[in-house]
Amino acid sequence: MIENILVDREYSINSLFQREDTKLKKRTYFQIYIQLVSIIAFLVLQPCLVSASQPANHIERLSGKSRFQTMLQIASKFPGIVDNVVLTTGNNFPDALAGVPLAHQKQGPLLLVDSTPEASQDAIKYIKEHLNKKGSIYILGGTMAVPDSFITLFESFGFKKENIHRLGGYDHYETALLIAKELKHNGSEFYLVQGDNFPDALSASVLAATTGYVSVEKSKYFMAKDETIPAALGGVPLLLLPQGPVPDTLVNYLNSLPDNGDSLKQTLHIVGGTAVIPDQSLQQLKSQVKRLAPDGVTRISGSNRYGTMEKINGLESSFDSSWQNEGRGVPIPHIYLASGENFPDALTGAVLAAKDQAPLVLVNDSMPMETTDLLLEYWKRNQKRSNSGTTVTALGGSGVLADKTISTVSYILNYGQSIASKPQVRNFAGSGNLGYVDGQKLKAEFAMPSGITRGKDGTLYISDTQNHRIRAISGESVSTLAGVTTGKDNYGMPIGGFLDGSATTAMFNQPKGLAVDDEGTIYVADSANGAIRVIDKSGLVKTLVKELNSPSDIVLGNTGELYVTETLNHRILRIDKSGNWSVLAGGGYESKDNWLLGGYADGTGEKAQFNEPSGLALGPNGELYIADTGNQRIRVLSPQGEVTTLAGSGEAKIVNTGYIKGGFLDGPGLTAKFNFPSGLAVASDGTVYVADTYNHRLREINKAGEVKTLAGNGVHGKQNGFAEQVQFDCPSAVKLSQDGNILIIDKLNNSIRLLVRQP
Repeated sequence: MIENILVDREYSINSLFQREDTKLKKRTYFQIYIQLVSIIAFLVLQPCLVSASQPANHIERLSGKSRFQTMLQIASKFPGIVDNVVLTTGNNFPDALAGVPLAHQKQGPLLLVDSTPEASQDAIKYIKEHLNKKGSIYILGGTMAVPDSFITLFESFGFKKENIHRLGGYDHYETALLIAKELKHNGSEFYLVQGDNFPDALSASVLAATTGYVSVEKSKYFMAKDETIPAALGGVPLLLLPQGPVPDTLVNYLNSLPDNGDSLKQTLHIVGGTAVIPDQSLQQLKSQVKRLAPDGVTRISGSNRYGTMEKINGLESSFDSSWQNEGRGVPIPHIYLASGENFPDALTGAVLAAKDQAPLVLVNDSMPMETTDLLLEYWKRNQKRSNSGTTVTALGGSGVLADKTISTVSYILNYGQSIASKPQVRNFAGSGNLGYVDGQKLKAEFAMPSGITRGKDGTLYISDTQNHRIRAISGESVSTLAGVTTGKDNYGMPIGGFLDGSATTAMFNQPKGLAVDDEGTIYVADSANGAIRVIDKSGLVKTLVKELNSPSDIVLGNTGELYVTETLNHRILRIDKSGNWSVLAGGGYESKDNWLLGGYADGTGEKAQFNEPSGLALGPNGELYIADTGNQRIRVLSPQGEVTTLAGSGEAKIVNTGYIKGGFLDGPGLTAKFNFPSGLAVASDGTVYVADTYNHRLREINKAGEVKTLAGNGVHGKQNGFAEQVQFDCPSAVKLSQDGNILIIDKLNNSIRLLVRQP
């Protein structure tokens, strides 16, 4: 079993090493050994991790084996007999989302059906058992979405034809207008969402449904305080916009609404950023809608679907239940969780969230930073009152909402006091998919990136190792700076090469470490080519040094010189601007079977010994910090050439290798343990940050020499959140950002993560 898991998980890394020379192939076996240890640890520890962070009394999951069974679980939360149900297809989302305010106003569930009554037995069963025989059925969508055979069946059950209402236009934009006309509202307020983009509409549908909603209990509370707030079902329309121009039918609808003598002024809330609803649409609405209120067109948006959701649900005037318990209620007593990547379960759950006047919060498996921030804000708001806990209702099974995601949510809501000031890890760039895609940084794809540096203008440069390219991150976009490939190998991985020239023709082979000078010249440790390459400001690539043995990292010295870890020759090199190089430290090694064996010794110059050094960083006083990977140590090379050990310990060797056994232990530097550390960064105060690769952790060595863990629980995976929950998968490099946060190259997650320090 474990062997099978191992084969699947190690596919990409095995393909990498099968293309390298014999020396590099030997290292593959050790990596497999390490991954095997990690998987065993995960299997043993996982139950403990889940149970330790998930108080069951505040968590419930509504789920079934299908979206239709989940829908039935959600519908069961309504009273035993209802007077209305709203019916729509479970195979698409626009009609259902527009119908959330209607279902809430009709105080009935939203039921999903399949293409035929025979395939829709869950909804049929609910209607037969729970709908008042004099009740109404509202069908959203045309006959292609919900065929007339459903109406025939309902009539056979005894439901009157005049109580079966179809609200269906020739497309979902017109259907949304028909739903708006059915909804009782005064025509002054609307939410507009992009009709092909369900995430923005999910949370907005709950907000639209609850706008103006005052429960009987809330009305009684305020009347007891001599404040007249009558009970009201509330609800305003959720209208759908296409990608192109605003349809005339929508504009005509808005202009046709009677003002009832109240001089109607309309406010349009546009939900989503310019990528989904362009500014041209807003300008068209402003110019064509006749009775707009001052500033009557507003946009609610974030940088992505989760940012937009955060803005919607973060409005303090919404979902506030502090009036309960005689004014001592918890502001946010109930939260609904839904997938931001998968819509069906959230469709029916949105009506239930509106019924409970609770926010619908979107999550995914890696816990977006926007969701984390929103949940922490809810925790802060709840602390203002006596808090008996927040109920979390998850919509969908573990295949839709992972157990670890719910555990993270519970952790934030229950232990906010202890974590509010702790650092958080978030996604910074990369979708997590192994591939090659430029564009929006959270949708870009990388293939085992391993190096990072920053230019004077703030641009980040990434060595996209298995794509054999140098990528650039500027603002919210990822682009390719240099490098092309010749095709793909038998494993489907890109094939690198060795060619100087323009950025669009030059070729690299597994580039790793990067450095950039103040003029914008970039230096690349082109590992599998055994070369140091240079990319000038015009994009021209040329070779500075060649015939090295797997250079891994590179840093720029204070006077323009370069320092390089020559990994498989176990030494540190100095290279001048002309490409002349010399050995700074490392030597005296033995060879066996044409393999240069590493060693471990402090000392001066070539009397010192390393064991496959990889990461390299320049300290504030000109010293070099070295990740001595095979020795499980962090070493320091002084400007005078003396090598000392800063942190790390161990003597026992891994059988049939030259590597010292790794481990994990925080504490004093010379007793602490690492597990094949690779990337380093050094702050101006001398604090050292370490990508502890096979411990899947980010570690810190403070000025006193103490080692502690900043983030990562030691289990490989991809989990955002706070230090105790974070999961990495072989972090390989670190870089301090301009604002003091820490960027981490998460190699096998094909992404860049960001550790954000809290104020």
